[in-house]
Order: sequence, then structure tokens, then C-alpha cells
Amino acid sequence: MGKEIPATKISIRDAVLKLESARNSIVISYIALQNALITSDDAPVFVDSIEQMNPSGSKIKKLDLFLHSSGGFLDSAYKIVRIFKEYSEEFNVIVPHVAKSAATVICLGANEIVMTSYAELGPIDPIIQHPYKPEVKVPARSIRDFFDFLNQTETEITVDDQIKKKMAGLLDPYLIGSYQSALKSSKQIAEMLLKETPLKNNPDKLKNAVDQLTERYHSHGFAIDRGIVRDLGLNVKKAEDDRPLIESIRLLFNVYQEFMRRNNIIKLIGNREANRHIQLPPQVPTKEGPPESTSIMFS
Repeated sequence: MGKEIPATKISIRDAVLKLESARNSIVISYIALQNALITSDDAPVFVDSIEQMNPSGSKIKKLDLFLHSSGGFLDSAYKIVRIFKEYSEEFNVIVPHVAKSAATVICLGANEIVMTSYAELGPIDPIIQHPYKPEVKVPARSIRDFFDFLNQTETEITVDDQIKKKMAGLLDPYLIGSYQSALKSSKQIAEMLLKETPLKNNPDKLKNAVDQLTERYHSHGFAIDRGIVRDLGLNVKKAEDDRPLIESIRLLFNVYQEFMRRNNIIKLIGNREANRHIQLPPQVPTKEGPPESTSIMFS
């Protein structure tokens, strides 16, 4: 096995070019740390990144998204899929490590999902954001689990009915009213995207895939590996079957991780020529809360 090139000895541009050569494609990257959500603000940045790689305006023959994210808002993820399909003849997703929840939604829209041996998708768990309290963002699943807890007659924790009523009274009415529609929306989006895959010809298998991704797994962090993804009926490629491919995936992911760590970056979107990132200023949080994030550009 050849000696790996340290992440600090190669530029992002060169690492992206190496992956593009292995895939014979144009690569757009989206790398986000755990608390950096997929949001509607990402859509125009993706458009800019794609158009920069294709000034002619014609459809890109093969467009790959190098994706690492713990999730975010499902509607935003669906919009991202539509953007990539609008600009390409073939849209694929490369998952070096994690593509959870809303990031899993993006994978459902791909012609091919390239996964490493340690890559994982996750249950589709929509996030609800309060309209009047932007800092309040909760998974819909957590609200459902809370109601399940209140309705249980036997639990490992002894809680009398009076305390349960007080707990229920603390729930925000908006969140109570939104969680069911959010869960229904997750099913709808998953079904819409899977109907654009070969699963459209197998309604029973399509329904099973939707149900598994939205209902089967109780843990938000459950690891859906490539074997499970393949069993669902999706087109999965094992990265390790192609030596130049797996080496270029590992190299690029290491380069991004090192760059983001050194520069305190929590989210990065870009291509081989330029990347936009969200960076936390290097300062100690105050009593008023953590420092605000800022967006800057680099080439």
C-alpha cells in the first residue's frame, strides 16, 4: 500500500481534482459539523458553486456531491436535490462518513450513493423550528417520544398522573401542533424522491423503504450502513471496490477536516476553485452566549 499524503501537504483544490479524476465527474462539497444544520440559506450557495463549474449553462453530465452532515431541515434538503438534478444529467452523492436525517433525504434523490465501509445514513427525523423563537429547534421524534412516555402506564421511572399533567402543560402549543405534520412531511418527501428511482416499479418495496427510514428506528443516531441501504433497494457503490476512488475520498475528507479544525469552521460549501464557509470567531464565549458565526470566502 502506498504512503498516504498528509492532509497538510495538499491543497483542497488538488484533493478535489484527485476525486474528480477518480469519478470522471464534477464534485461539489458540503461538509458540516454536528451543530451546523442544512438550511434554506444553503441553496443559493450550491447554485453559485455549480454554475462556477459550468459557465456554459448546459447540463453537467455527471455531478457528485461530497456530503458529510448530521442533518437539518427536510424541506431545504429536498430543495438541494432539485437544484442538483436541475443542473445535471446524473446526480450522485459520495458519503465519506455521515449523512444523517435531512442529509439522508439528499441521498435518496441520487442516482448512485457512494459509501465507504464506515459511512452511514440515518433515520429521517424532521426538525421543527418555532416561528417566534428561532433558537428553538427540536426533532419531531422527540415530541412524539414525550407523548409516548406520558401515555405509558408502566415505565422504569415512576411518575404520577399529576406530574405528567404538569409536564404536558409545559409543551409549547405550536410544537404540539407541528410535530404530526412534520412526521407526515418526512414520509411524503421520502416517497417523492424514491419514486424517481427504480423503486417506482416496485410499490411494496418503495413503501417498505419509506416506512423503515421514517418509523422503524427509535434512535435518531441509528447507523444505517450501506448493506441496509442496498437492501432498501437503493443503488449503492462500495468505495473500497475502486482503489483510486477510496484513496481520493479519504484524502479529501482528511484535508477538509484538517482545514476546518485549524480555522474553527463549522460548515463548508464549495468546489475545486472556491469555497464558502461559516466560521466561529476564535474567542471565549461570554455569559450572554456563544459567539456569532460569520460567513467568509476563500479560494
